[in-house]
Amino acid sequence: MSALSSLCEYESNSEESDCDTKPPKYKKLRLPDLSAIPVFSTEKYVDNCELHSGRIRSFPHVRGNWASFVYIQYTGEENFLNLINKLQTQLSDIDEPCFKCDDFHISLSKTIVLQYHLITSFTSSLQTILSNTGSFKLLFDTVKIYCNEENTRTFIALEVDHSSNKYLLNITDKIDNILKEYKLPTFYENPSFHMSILWINGNKKTKLTNILDKLNNILLHKNLGPICISKVNCKIGNKYFQYSLI
Repeated sequence: MSALSSLCEYESNSEESDCDTKPPKYKKLRLPDLSAIPVFSTEKYVDNCELHSGRIRSFPHVRGNWASFVYIQYTGEENFLNLINKLQTQLSDIDEPCFKCDDFHISLSKTIVLQYHLITSFTSSLQTILSNTGSFKLLFDTVKIYCNEENTRTFIALEVDHSSNKYLLNITDKIDNILKEYKLPTFYENPSFHMSILWINGNKKTKLTNILDKLNNILLHKNLGPICISKVNCKIGNKYFQYSLI
């Protein structure tokens, strides 16, 4: 008997089996479920400041790190929008291009870097502390000039009044406690709560301070009324979270 015939007889379960026509059986492999694994782009990110009016990133883009911050969103009414237009007209005297801010908000944290796997637990912690925080009335009473730490932009902003400041301090203290748990930078030691409304490229703080009285006079005559703050927001990369106050 040939070696091939012997092999066929050994693998057969009966004398009738035909090794020349019966295909071998293979065990199907079970592929792993990859749906829960986050996918990140392999393309290298290149920042182009010409695409956003000369603005420069505060820190470089790193894959897997999510720029995040906590804030209060402000929805401008007609009187508020008229105020911005008046201030922008006044600023035309300094002969510098002046831009309206993309959105109007009051920061309750610095911009922090949050890793992807921490997003769920971080936002849950915010939900816990803010669900026991009361809503309040917010009022602005002063125009102030700020410059960012990199001296790349100067902001014209509205500073909150004394009463609003106390409520905001209470919220930022709670947020700081969470940031400490995650070993992230806390808010400024003596924060000046404000809402930026206009900005200019570069450090133009000295030039704008010279017309600050005129800007405050415009605010005084506009007499913005208080608004009720009942929500706090958090932006993490391209994700948005909103928390209701009691």
